[in-house]
Amino acid sequence: MDRFCRECGAPITGRRDKRFCSDACRTAWHNHVYYHQGCPTAAVNRVLARNRRILEAVCAAGVHSVSFSDRRMAGYDRRYFTSMKLSPLRLARYRVYEYSFSVLAGRIFHLERLDTR
Repeated sequence: MDRFCRECGAPITGRRDKRFCSDACRTAWHNHVYYHQGCPTAAVNRVLARNRRILEAVCAAGVHSVSFSDRRMAGYDRRYFTSMKLSPLRLARYRVYEYSFSVLAGRIFHLERLDTR
């Protein structure tokens, strides 16, 4: 019985239950399947990574207060953050990975990069 790799179609040698000719083909096939299934965690991680890159660029420019309508914030999705805590004054403090900020009237303020060590 001839067996062929699910990814590249090459003949398979070895165990009878083997479905791929190599680890690279197995990984490529699974990545393709999960990408096309619309894996929800991958989509959320992409949005969070984009939000982090935007905050990183704004913070690196020395800006600690910025409006969501500012061009530097283009592509930022306000619905996605990694955590949120209420301050003693009941003001929400959001985090996107190591970046922390508060929001008031459509503006980010007190934007800072936290020491993650």
